Amino acid sequence: MITNENTFTVLHADPEERERVLTDHYWAARDKILKLLLNYTLIESFKKFVKRQMPYPYVSPSMVRPRAATASREYTLHNTCLITLLDSPLPGNLRKHFRCREGNRVTRENIVDVAPDIPFLESYCDSHRDSSHPAFVNLLRMLLPLDYSLLIQNTAAPGDPVKKIELSNFHVRIERLTDNALRNLGIHLNYLERSLREKGDDFIETLEKKLYEYYHFYHNAGGRRAAAVHAAQLLLREKLPGTILVGSQQDRRLTLLTVHGKSQETSVEQFFLIKLSSAAVSELIDLGHEHRIDVRKKFLISIDDEHEGLVVLKAEYAHTEAARPTLGNQPRDSGQIHGDWLHLVRESIVPIVPHETTQIGYSFAYRS
Repeated sequence: MITNENTFTVLHADPEERERVLTDHYWAARDKILKLLLNYTLIESFKKFVKRQMPYPYVSPSMVRPRAATASREYTLHNTCLITLLDSPLPGNLRKHFRCREGNRVTRENIVDVAPDIPFLESYCDSHRDSSHPAFVNLLRMLLPLDYSLLIQNTAAPGDPVKKIELSNFHVRIERLTDNALRNLGIHLNYLERSLREKGDDFIETLEKKLYEYYHFYHNAGGRRAAAVHAAQLLLREKLPGTILVGSQQDRRLTLLTVHGKSQETSVEQFFLIKLSSAAVSELIDLGHEHRIDVRKKFLISIDDEHEGLVVLKAEYAHTEAARPTLGNQPRDSGQIHGDWLHLVRESIVPIVPHETTQIGYSFAYRS
């Protein structure tokens, strides 16, 4: 339903999620990386537009709705990223898809070969690669502007109960034939039994569009988003827990594709900047006073001369029945492929400061 009403609700963090971030090295690293990328891909990009005195290209409400992703021009001022974060070591059978070689391991020598004048390199040491090290974020921020894709994985020795989530490789090329990705997804969702071509060319064309819809991307997405799709699909195939974090110059969003391993579920989250009206800002601040939340400090990036406020919104999506394996892996009617594959579960304004876990629910996608 299309609306123009401003309705804010306080959403407290799930205690289990908070505990997971505090006790599990993978989830702690994921949280740390997410906070860095929200600033780098969204807030720093916005400031670059302001500095150039150019209007920022906000994501429209309609673009947040499932099946509504469309092509867009590239905005070269927008920062980009592509990070693969794994809860375990990268398996040997995936090394042909994630191109990890001695020459792209994160070492001082390899970084110098690529960017000898990079700032802060003189203070680098190998311990900074560990996500629990205080300098990890600085190392990651240093590599982001010059790199296409980074790999962060659990490098703990086999049998070691303590995880070591480490930035292991940079300049990681992700390579895979689209036909293989389509076949694996079709079999996973029970649309196919063995062969990609068993249902004809029209079905293949539809399935290729659905492959991108599965991750809430435009069906002709390329570059980092296409690489992210292939990375996430490979993790799903291997039942390998991990998160793909990707931002592109076209969609102006930070997307997280989280594969939950044994459950074979993939969650989709997208973060982007929105501008709140002066009335909405006033209502949001009043809500903060009511709940003893410093909204100006913790949620509002800026307030302009018109008293409109800049915030980061998160949209969370879940897969519909048509995009989940059937009960007992029974073959599926091909006609179901044409239905919606995602639905919007929740929208919320997220904090911009560390250690704040409260979010504020706000409906944006179905605003007129």
